[in-house]
Amino acid sequence: MSYFRQALIPVFLLGLAACDQPAPATGPGPQAAIPGTNGPVVTDRPLARDEIRTSAGIRVLPAEKRLAVLAGSASAGLALYQAGELEAAAPHLERLLSPETATEREGFDRFGFDPASLDTVRQAVQGGVPPEDAMETIDAAQAAIFSGLEGSGMDSLDLVLFLLEVCGEEYGAGVMDAAIQRPLAYQVAYGHAVNARQVARGMEDAGDLVLELEILVRMWPDNGPVTADAVAPVAAMGTQIARARLAASVL
Repeated sequence: MSYFRQALIPVFLLGLAACDQPAPATGPGPQAAIPGTNGPVVTDRPLARDEIRTSAGIRVLPAEKRLAVLAGSASAGLALYQAGELEAAAPHLERLLSPETATEREGFDRFGFDPASLDTVRQAVQGGVPPEDAMETIDAAQAAIFSGLEGSGMDSLDLVLFLLEVCGEEYGAGVMDAAIQRPLAYQVAYGHAVNARQVARGMEDAGDLVLELEILVRMWPDNGPVTADAVAPVAAMGTQIARARLAASVL
């Protein structure tokens, strides 16, 4: 017992000495920057060649992958329009049409991508046309998106894997604690999942992959990437993306 008493004496004295020291400052320390609540990152400089803004940051990508990134926004916009969420749909449709994103779209013309039908949908959204009165135009715009992806020449499996990658990035940027923090990112992630499913449907012997991608898409509400009080946690979404990647790996 005497050994433990002797060992505790220095600790006790140190405690007394600490009591004589001035209290540490209690003012606020350095604050972490609070991320934006919506949309792709914003920079104070023009984008360089091959750069594109995403919710997770600026990436340097070839034209075919930049098209895949923007196609996710377009598909999200079309889904939101069909769900009657015209205001939410507008910024997504704008990304493939606005002069401000012309640098991001550089090189798309060689893929045969024609944004005319998307522009028609954008005008319908701006004019408040009910989605049920614009279904033919919506279908044409969706067809134009997939025609452009096909024309990009990217291998279908590589395209699906890339779409799963950016889907996970966008969802992780948009959701925290099963709540939507950045709606645009949450919505774009849905667009990537839908596009991956559509690409997989055109692949041979890809039934298991299509099934996993169908489950992935169904992790959003039935009517698309609409606002909800609670959504799938990031971990659950990551698990399903991993299942889809595993199904893709055996093709």
